[in-house]
Amino acid sequence: MDYTDAGLTKLVSEAQSEVLAAARPYQEQAAAKMKGLVDRFDANLRNLTPSQREEVLGALRALTDKYDN
Repeated sequence: MDYTDAGLTKLVSEAQSEVLAAARPYQEQAAAKMKGLVDRFDANLRNLTPSQREEVLGALRALTDKYDN
């Protein structure tokens, strides 16, 4: 093992790549599940009054703004 800065940087980079590769299938499953939930959310929005819908959409906009930055 190379304990120089370059060697440690390479070791960390390799470990990060392995973790990301291992996590990818779970991330894909989570994304697919969330897409399904969006479809259900859309169906539920149709059952609300216009004022309720606006309130829920406002909360959703605040949430998405949090992740857009």
